[in-house]
Amino acid sequence: MSLSFGLSPWLLAICLSLAAGLTYLSYRRTTPPVSRGWRWLLGSLRFTALALLFFLLFEPVMRQFSASEQPPVLAMLIDNSESLQITTGARTDTARSAPQDAIQTALRQIDATALDGDRRFFAFDRGLRRLENTTVPDSLRFDGARTDIAAALEQIRNELQEVNLGGVVLISDGQYNTGQNPLYVAERFATPIHTLVVGDTTRRRDVQIRRVTTNDIAYVDTELPIQIGLWAESAGGEPVTVQLFRDGERIDQERVQLPSGTAEVPVDLSYTPESTGLHRLTARVTELDGEVTYRNNERALTVRVLESKRRVLLLGAAPSPTFGAVRRLLEQDTDTEVVPFVPQRGGGFYQGELPDALQEFDVLVLAGFPSAVVPAAAVERVAEAAAREMPLLFILDAQTDLRALQQSFGEVLPVQTERLRSSFVEAGLVPTEASTRHPIFEIPELTSDLWRQLPPLQYNESRWVATPDATVLATTRVRGVELNDPMLVIRNRAGHRTAALLGAGSWRWANLPEDLQAVAPAWPGLLNNTIEWVTTREDDRPVRVEPVRETFAGNERVSFTGQVYNESMNPVDDASVEVGVRAPDGTQYPYAMNAVGNGRYVVDIGTLPEGSYEYTAEATRDGASLGTDQGQFAVGALTLEFRNTRANAALMRQIAQRSGGSFLTIEQADALPVQLARSESFATKTITNEREVKLWHTTGFLIAIIVLLAAEWVLRKRRGMV
Repeated sequence: MSLSFGLSPWLLAICLSLAAGLTYLSYRRTTPPVSRGWRWLLGSLRFTALALLFFLLFEPVMRQFSASEQPPVLAMLIDNSESLQITTGARTDTARSAPQDAIQTALRQIDATALDGDRRFFAFDRGLRRLENTTVPDSLRFDGARTDIAAALEQIRNELQEVNLGGVVLISDGQYNTGQNPLYVAERFATPIHTLVVGDTTRRRDVQIRRVTTNDIAYVDTELPIQIGLWAESAGGEPVTVQLFRDGERIDQERVQLPSGTAEVPVDLSYTPESTGLHRLTARVTELDGEVTYRNNERALTVRVLESKRRVLLLGAAPSPTFGAVRRLLEQDTDTEVVPFVPQRGGGFYQGELPDALQEFDVLVLAGFPSAVVPAAAVERVAEAAAREMPLLFILDAQTDLRALQQSFGEVLPVQTERLRSSFVEAGLVPTEASTRHPIFEIPELTSDLWRQLPPLQYNESRWVATPDATVLATTRVRGVELNDPMLVIRNRAGHRTAALLGAGSWRWANLPEDLQAVAPAWPGLLNNTIEWVTTREDDRPVRVEPVRETFAGNERVSFTGQVYNESMNPVDDASVEVGVRAPDGTQYPYAMNAVGNGRYVVDIGTLPEGSYEYTAEATRDGASLGTDQGQFAVGALTLEFRNTRANAALMRQIAQRSGGSFLTIEQADALPVQLARSESFATKTITNEREVKLWHTTGFLIAIIVLLAAEWVLRKRRGMV
C-alpha cells in the first residue's frame, strides 16, 4: 500500500505546523479560564479537524496492491471450412469423416499428455464460434463456404485479452480465400501460434474453371465474348469440352486439349442474348476420371442484358473538325450507337432525312447545330424533341447560328444570350468550386492543376448568362485573367438534364501535342461524363426495393433494402412493405420488411439455392397502396473452397515461424505438448492488481471533520466559553 498527494508533502507539513500554531494561540488563554486538561482536549479536537481538512485539500490517493496467479490458456483454433473435405482426401464431396477423424485423433493425442492450464476450443471459417470441450468433434461440420484465417486470429486475441493467453494452436489446411494475409497478423501476434497442418500437400489430378471474364452489361442481339480460364493439374494431356449453359440449355462449347503438366488454358466462348433482364450463365468443363473433386468443374456468372446500346443523335453545324472529333470519341465507346447528321448547302443532310421518331434516341448532341444552312423545319423538329425532355448536350462551333439557337433552344439550354455578337476571343477553361463535387469532372487521371494546361478555345463574345436553376462548372480565363463568364453549364429542371459547352474548337483537346499528353484524358473523360450525366434518369419512384447485390454467392444470406415515400416524396416510416420472391421452379415466398427509420426498410431472407430469382414488392399504409417495385437477382454456387486441392504447408510454417511458434503436421500432434512445455509464454503468470482510492472523495473523512468541530463547539458551550 502506498500514499501519494496532488501537492508536495513538504507544503502539507507547513500547513500542519500552521494548524498547530493557530490551535496553540487559540487555547493559550481562554475566557473564562479553564483547566489545562480542558485546553488540551479542546485543542486536540480543533487541531485534528484542521489537520484532516488540510490533508484532504492536498488530494491524497491511496494505492493498494494484490497479487494473483493465472494459469495459461491454450486456444485451439480449428478450421471448419469445406476445403478440408478435399485436402484430406475425402473421395466424396459431401464427406466429412476424413477431416473429422484426423482432427479428432490429433486432439486425443494432445489431451493424452496433461497440460498445466486451460484449453478453449474455437471453430472458424468466415467467422469464429466457441465450442464446448465435450462436443468438439461432433460440432465440426466442415461446411464453411469461406476461410478467413487472419480474422479468426484477430478475434481470438480480442476475445481472450482478459486471460493469460499462453498459446494458440491453429489446425487448418492453410487455404484461405477471404480477408488479409494471415502472415501480417502472425508478425504482430504477441503469443506464439503453433500450427498443425491438415491434409495432403502433394499435387493431385484436377480440372477446374478458375476464371470467367466478361462484361457485366450486355445488349440484346449483340454478341458477348466470354473468356474462361481452365486450370489443369496432372491431367495427363487428355481432351475435355468446355460448355456454356443458360437455364440448362447449351449455347456454346469448345473442345480443348489439356497440357500434360500444370497450366491455365484460355478458352473463348460467346453468348448472344435475345431478351432483356438478368441472365444467369454456367460455364462447365467435362469430368476426368480420378479428379480429386468435381465441385470446381463449373462456375456461374450473371449478366444484365439491356434493350440496346445507348443511341446518340449527333447533329453538326457543318463538316468541321469539332464534329469529327466528337464523333470519333463517341464511337470509341462500344456501348454507344452514334447516328450522325451533317447539313449540306442547299438544304438537307448528307446522310439523308432526319429519323421520323427522334424521341427513340437516348441523347441529343448538338455539335454546333443549328447553322445557317439547316432548314428551319429541321431545326424546329429537333427543338420540339428537346422540349419533350430529351437529354441534350450543346457544343458551340464557329458556324453555329446563335440567333436560331436562341429562338429554338432558348427554353431548354442552361444559358441565355442577352447580347449577340459574332466575334470570338481565345479563352481557357477554369473549373469552378462546384466542379470539384460533380461527377462530370471525376476523371482519375487528372488533377485540378492540369486543367489549366488545356489549349484555349474560341469563346464567343456574346453575353452568356446561366439560367437561375443552372450550375456553372467552368468559367473562362482570357489573357491570364479569370472571368465569371460561363464556359461549361449544366441544368437539371424537373428531371430534364441539359448541358452546354460554350467554347468552339474543342477538337484541339482531341489532338494534343506530345508535351501535353498528361491532359489527353481531359476531353474524352469530360465528354463521356457529361453524356452519362444528362442521360441519367432521376429515380422518383415512391417505393424502391432492391437486393443488396445482384448476384449472391452460395451460402451467402440474401437481404433487401427499401425506401418508401409519399406523393410529396417525404419518407414514410409506418408503411407495411411485403416482398414476394419467386424461385426458379415458380414457388412464391412472402417476406415482410422491417422499418429502420427515415423511410428505410430491410429484410434478411437467409440463404437460397442457386438459380435466378424474381421479386415484387408493395408498400401499403392503412390498407391503401403506396406503390410497387420489382426486379431480379441470382444465387450462384460458391466454389472458392474447392479451387486449391492441396494443403498449404508453406503458409502454415511461416505463420508459426513469424509468431514464434512451432510447425507440425497432424500426424505429429503428440509432440505439441512438448513444444508447449518449452515455450516461455505457456506458463503461470503472477498478475498484480492495483486498486486506487481517492481519499478526498471518501465521506468518512468529511463526517469525522464535522464530528470533531461539533464536539469542540458543544464542549466550549458547556464550559461557557466564547
